Amino acid sequence: MIARLTQALSGTSARRLLAILLTVAVLPLFVSAVSRVWQVADEGPEFLSERSAVESRAFASAIGARLAAAEASASTFSKTIATVDRNSWREQVALSSPFRRVTVAVDMAPESDARAFQPRARRNPEDTAIASYGSGERGTSLYLVRPLRDARSQLAYFELDPNWLWQDLHEAGGRVAVIDANGQWLFGSASLSDNLRSVLGAAVLAQSRDIDVSELDSTQNRLAWQSSGREWRGAYWRVPNLARLTNTATWNVVVMAEIQSSWQERLQALSDYGLPFICAVVLSLLLTVWLTHRFELPMQELQTAVLRIGQADYPINDAVMPAELSVLATNIQLAGVSVADQVGSLQALEEVDRLLLANSALEPAIDAILTRVRRVMRARAVGLTLLDTDSSQFARVMVTAEHGGSLPVARVTMEEAMLEYLAGVHQGITVARCEEQRHSFLRPLQDLGNQYFWVWPVRTADKLTALLAIGFHEPPAPDPRYAQRGTEFASRLSIALSNSARDESLYRQAHFDPLTGLPNRVLFNERLKAEVASACAGGHSGALLYVDLDHFKKINDTVGHAAGDQLLGIVAQRLRAAVKEADLVSRLAGDEFTIILPTVDEPESAALVAERVIESLHKAVNLGGRDQFVAASIGISMFPNDGTTVEELLRNADGAMYRAKDMGRGRAVFFDRKLAISQLDPTQSGLFRALRRREFALFYQPQFNLITGRLVGLEALLRWQTPKDGTREPKEFIPAAEASGLIVDIGGWVLEAACSQFAAWREQGIAPPRVSINVSAQQLKYAEFPRSVRRVLEKFAIAPQQLEIELTETVLAEAAAGAALLQIAALGVRIALDDFGTGYSSLNYLRQHPIQAVKIDRSFLEEVPVNAASATLAETIITMAHALGKEVVAEGVETEEQMQFLRDHGCDIAQGYYLARPMPVNQVADLLQAHLGPARAGDVRIAS
Repeated sequence: MIARLTQALSGTSARRLLAILLTVAVLPLFVSAVSRVWQVADEGPEFLSERSAVESRAFASAIGARLAAAEASASTFSKTIATVDRNSWREQVALSSPFRRVTVAVDMAPESDARAFQPRARRNPEDTAIASYGSGERGTSLYLVRPLRDARSQLAYFELDPNWLWQDLHEAGGRVAVIDANGQWLFGSASLSDNLRSVLGAAVLAQSRDIDVSELDSTQNRLAWQSSGREWRGAYWRVPNLARLTNTATWNVVVMAEIQSSWQERLQALSDYGLPFICAVVLSLLLTVWLTHRFELPMQELQTAVLRIGQADYPINDAVMPAELSVLATNIQLAGVSVADQVGSLQALEEVDRLLLANSALEPAIDAILTRVRRVMRARAVGLTLLDTDSSQFARVMVTAEHGGSLPVARVTMEEAMLEYLAGVHQGITVARCEEQRHSFLRPLQDLGNQYFWVWPVRTADKLTALLAIGFHEPPAPDPRYAQRGTEFASRLSIALSNSARDESLYRQAHFDPLTGLPNRVLFNERLKAEVASACAGGHSGALLYVDLDHFKKINDTVGHAAGDQLLGIVAQRLRAAVKEADLVSRLAGDEFTIILPTVDEPESAALVAERVIESLHKAVNLGGRDQFVAASIGISMFPNDGTTVEELLRNADGAMYRAKDMGRGRAVFFDRKLAISQLDPTQSGLFRALRRREFALFYQPQFNLITGRLVGLEALLRWQTPKDGTREPKEFIPAAEASGLIVDIGGWVLEAACSQFAAWREQGIAPPRVSINVSAQQLKYAEFPRSVRRVLEKFAIAPQQLEIELTETVLAEAAAGAALLQIAALGVRIALDDFGTGYSSLNYLRQHPIQAVKIDRSFLEEVPVNAASATLAETIITMAHALGKEVVAEGVETEEQMQFLRDHGCDIAQGYYLARPMPVNQVADLLQAHLGPARAGDVRIAS
């Protein structure tokens, strides 16, 4: 109509008249429009601030939820590094949504410039720190830092994937930034000017540093500033869930908007134009007012919906929505649904993590986990198929349905071809047609009416251990988000199964012997304690059999330790075969075994079991092509009669076992309390254990030539290092060893240990000229002793003259000992007579036996040289020994006067505290290095 009127009034006057008429007609409307424009201008900045506040809170909540989920994932991954290969572990981390990669380092940054990256993470294995690296903008890298459990000095740096962490912020363009409390930009557009960035950072820090987010009202988090002549409005909100992360500065999400120009300036510009332009503006304003009224209510509705998206509440009134805004309303509603769906997924994953961490085993939490999986995946039913550990062809299927809750566990048989296919699949697969045999694990879901399935394989250490299946009645819409969520659930189940397998492995390591597979001391103590309590409560009796193999050390010495281990495995099998299934056979240590008989009516029943065990062990065992025979001594204690505690029963059975050995070995003996009261010195019963557990050690005392001052030898001195009483001298236990006959075994150990150490010194180039050992009469009467000496010399390639055997005068009275000395001397081994003059001495012994040296006992030197009689006696011994062609060694030299006396009277060799005390191996090595090392910087002489 206006166009036709304008065409009719084409003249200049007509156009002016039309302009005047239009001006007069629309003047009231123009005034109203100006007023409305002014009102809109006032509302514009406030609306931008309100919108910025809502958006910043929504973005902050989303970032906080993602950080919580990432922290739970990092905690789970850091606890599983000890159970999988490091490379496989890194791949699992890289495939997870929150992380781009993971780096393991020892308290240092994963980047080259460690000075710019100092997370200051505490070493508590439950703490997670967050740290940043970079200069800001998109170059900033964020890490979750956690200590590793398998190595406390190492830290794992999980690099957060920025596309995952900032995914909502990218869609907002350049209006959003994330700034920490130190003013560093963690996220922001690169196009923002440096001036604006500094002003904005200062504004956020000035208002947010000392304000608790819980105390903020609707205005305290608003921002308004000017930069380069431009006006900006915005708001910020702190990211929640950062309190659980150590060394974390406050993060602020800032949403900003620029106000292009002021409405006052626009009104001022109106006065500079002519009437035609004013009329055009009036018409435009009229149209603007009409559009404002038409869309005001719908826009308010849309604004309200946007504000509620952060609260997962997005209702939109379609009745007031015009057709022009229906598409926008639909998009806003879909955006709200998407945000709520993502938040719900993150919450479900977090709940699953809590369930897995709260339960050491997976199965107690399966129902709760599957319920959350079904809710997030919007499925009708969810099933988890657990493959049997012994045979993967058999499996258990656990199902949770929409209306039926958890259902009974179903046993299925897996098709081998399907298992091979699933073992090679690394992502989820879709099953649109369920076959009865091929998809047997889906049959429980199919029975609930499901026809379409998503299946994800679950692996533990690259081995297929379970299957996660999602069932639908109708074909589900393809959505990559759901595929990703299914993968994340399968990954968490994989970690849980890995932890369960690790726990089972740790239990076996802690409770079973790795060599024989028998229960170890820990499980034995638990079982015996339970059986004793049951016997006391039920009024019945039980028995404990302590089994110790006889002469097992000879097997290791003659055939080797590998054959000894093989024999222990065979003994374990025979012991299990000799008892009932309800009886417990355990290995305590070395060749010590125990058998618990829970119910024994009479002691004779325990004796029959013991005899059966002894008989089964008597059978020959072929080791290295030779038949070996093994016997056992058994001690039996009855409970509760012989004791009501594990320690008491074990001690009594152990004592009975040693009585069996004293009575000739290869037999079973019951504990007798009367005999236990009258036992000999307790060191006797401890010598067996000391020898078996290598509690003996050798100390070495140097011997020096009195003329040259050179070190000429070392005397090996035996010490017993007891766990409770400390180190014992030989005089405290050698009599008991000789009385029990153990001196032969102990002496054999001394011979081999001293020669082995001599060979080690020789390899280092610091071997002494010779080493001396003490030998008892019982050793010399043992027919195998000379052959043992020759065997040890050949074993360690030691020259016979480098070994010296010391014996006391009483040994020479034994005829068998004299024969042994002749055989040893024939080998070339040096023989010395120890403690000369303290016993029944006969000069004829020095003439008859092949003795090369005589050792003056320390008692003759105690009063030398102050006592003339003692000095005369010592001088006589030296003169007599030299007359018979014997070398003289003085022991127990403790003063300078004693040594000067010995030197003046021609004594050859001396040893004692004045020269050097007995020393352990490490100290002797230092002494030998000084005297006999490669440098040989002059022979170290003793004081003259």
